[in-house]
Amino acid sequence: MSVARKRKPQVSLKKESTVMIRTAPQDKVLIEKAADHLGLTVSSFMLQNSLRAARKELSEVERTSLTERDAHVFFAALTNPPAPNEALKKAFKDYAKQSRK
Repeated sequence: MSVARKRKPQVSLKKESTVMIRTAPQDKVLIEKAADHLGLTVSSFMLQNSLRAARKELSEVERTSLTERDAHVFFAALTNPPAPNEALKKAFKDYAKQSRK
């Protein structure tokens, strides 16, 4: 008897999107020199640095800051969680049913 297993969807790593920019000639020369110095193509250099800048920008925006009091409340909830209420118990049961399908 064989058991059917769910397959995870495969993520395509194929590069299909294009980003184009216009720049001043002296900026292009500078970028080409930097890419060459690192042994990269201009495309690879631009992509690496653009992704690094995007991740940095988003990490600064998406970071959550807590007051000292809020941090204590949060830590207390993590280290000493309340007993599950009826709504949470129902959610666990519903999830268990869905994950068995």
